Amino acid sequence: MSGRRKPLTDTLEINIEGKKLYLDIVAAPKRNNSGAILVLQDKTAHYKIFEMRRDFIANASHELKTPITIIRGFAEALYDNPGLPQDIQNEITTKIVRNCKRMTALIKDLLTLADIENIPSSRLSLCDLFDLTTRCQSMLHEIFPDAEVNIETSSDDIKLIVDEDLFELAIMNLIENAAKYSSRPAHIFVKLNDLSDHIVIEVSDQGIGIPLADQEHIFDRFYTVDKAHSQKMGGSGLGLSIVKTIIEKHFGTITLKSELGKGSTFTITLPKSSRPEVEF
Repeated sequence: MSGRRKPLTDTLEINIEGKKLYLDIVAAPKRNNSGAILVLQDKTAHYKIFEMRRDFIANASHELKTPITIIRGFAEALYDNPGLPQDIQNEITTKIVRNCKRMTALIKDLLTLADIENIPSSRLSLCDLFDLTTRCQSMLHEIFPDAEVNIETSSDDIKLIVDEDLFELAIMNLIENAAKYSSRPAHIFVKLNDLSDHIVIEVSDQGIGIPLADQEHIFDRFYTVDKAHSQKMGGSGLGLSIVKTIIEKHFGTITLKSELGKGSTFTITLPKSSRPEVEF
């Protein structure tokens, strides 16, 4: 007695001009061997999400593993050599504390990314953008006391419905980034423009600039232009990715213009039509 033949299934990966496409294929014979039915389903989006999650977990694990390895090495050095001179002990302890802070910053950013994925409408409120930017200016002076932040606004009354805590984080990340990658004292310029149907926020600096080849990746998670400088400043490589995600959750866009040796300008464009009843 001949049994029914089961459908054959497979996934086909196609590379077209550097872009990967994934097709799920199901092939089944027709009755009486009169042919076959072939079904192809585009699963590219599904596999891209899977790859993004896999890469994210791998990158996060690597970024956490590095400071843990450093901390363990220095801790063992202190344990195995109790008679080390005090200045060397102080140097080792400083490096341990620095890497602990680096881990703390990374974990905080990872938790922020998770929090951004689901913003309930109950957290939205009418926010005065000038007041919010002024608060960021004050917070930056606590980190970089000599930094100059000039705020220019087209109106004294620019308001927008946003998640105020997250939006403050986005603006703070941008101006803090500008200070980190500028020579001291940093000169940062923030422009708030109230246009007919949208609001534009520009954050500019006179810093080192970003190479053209790096600009298309600047919002990628864990991407850093100067890894050594980023680690020295306690960066996790997630700051600009967090900014982009926050802006997009508010239905806005963020773009970059930068020139080496002259500085960078990040431009946020937000529609005025965001409503508090909208679920993110």
